[in-house]
Amino acid sequence: MAPEYIWPFWLGGLMIALVSISLVVITGKFLAVTRGYVTACSVFSRLKYFKKRGGGRIFSYSNLFAVGLIAGGALAALTTTGWHPTWDLGSFNQIWGESLLVKGLVLTTGGFLWGLGSRLAKGCTSGNSITGLSKGSPASFVATCGFLIAGVVVTFAISFLSRV
Repeated sequence: MAPEYIWPFWLGGLMIALVSISLVVITGKFLAVTRGYVTACSVFSRLKYFKKRGGGRIFSYSNLFAVGLIAGGALAALTTTGWHPTWDLGSFNQIWGESLLVKGLVLTTGGFLWGLGSRLAKGCTSGNSITGLSKGSPASFVATCGFLIAGVVVTFAISFLSRV
């Protein structure tokens, strides 16, 4: 039985910072998680969009970073309270109900909106907030402020509307 322990919240941020800094020092490239999505799609898709520069390499740094995110989550689960896969999503269930179809639609719509927002902002939250801010990009500062404000507003709106 795993101990009743949760990793400190700041450890994930520290690990992402170490990966980001190491990537720049070793390769001269900046962390870009959305690029990893495009690269992963380019391995399996024949669409012209995914054949852009940098696509099609299974062992690219962005794909390895994505694998590392999954492996890190699994390691955290296995070394703390344990891994207990479930469809019970806590407050999400209180807001959207128990239906797997509804949960799937909400999560798929959220994923689509994330992708659309990433394209409109010229990068995802990690690209703008981690890499863009570290480069001193004014556009990334505006985008990051927008992400934070929108996140707070949407969280309060859902809480108010759902009474959760």
